[in-house]
Amino acid sequence: MPDAYLFDIGNVIITFDFSISARKIASRSRVTSDEVLALVSPLTIDLELGKIQPEEFITAASERIGYEGDPVFFRESFADIFELNLPMVAFIESLKAAEKPLYLLSNTNGIHVPFFEATYPVFGHFDGRIYSHEVGLMKPDPAIYEVVKSTLPLDPARTIYIDDMPANCEAGAAAGFLSVPYHAGRHDEFLAAINSVTRDP
Repeated sequence: MPDAYLFDIGNVIITFDFSISARKIASRSRVTSDEVLALVSPLTIDLELGKIQPEEFITAASERIGYEGDPVFFRESFADIFELNLPMVAFIESLKAAEKPLYLLSNTNGIHVPFFEATYPVFGHFDGRIYSHEVGLMKPDPAIYEVVKSTLPLDPARTIYIDDMPANCEAGAAAGFLSVPYHAGRHDEFLAAINSVTRDP
């Protein structure tokens, strides 16, 4: 039986759609929503690596797209792109009730984290977290899994790692974790895979 669980966030615990924010931001910009996505997306890598802070990101993005609105509106629009994945929340709550240690490993940023942690109570169930923008590394870089192993009190060989990206699952498995892929539209298949892993000696 596994001792702990390590969760990705995006498209696992919460789904997301950047086009929601792009439409809002485009309404106060000189470009279309598609152009907002194309021009701003490259900047999000540095944001998720912690190379630039949220304020710097908003300034740089605003310049690229001719944004004429308030920075607060930009930040709120950029943040509010999520929807709770209720089947996964129920799974997490069952693990919490069973007193299993729960951890997070996510490529994310300093705009999204405050929003989803404040908006969705499920994030209060976790015992520790590694966020890309705080450690300067992103999945599937093997180095971020080494940070997990050196920072969080878990045994990879007895930790189920759940992620929606195949490359991340492969990197997690290479680091010694029990990787289980996830697709939000196939939750029952995920539960069957989890049951298979947890039955193994």
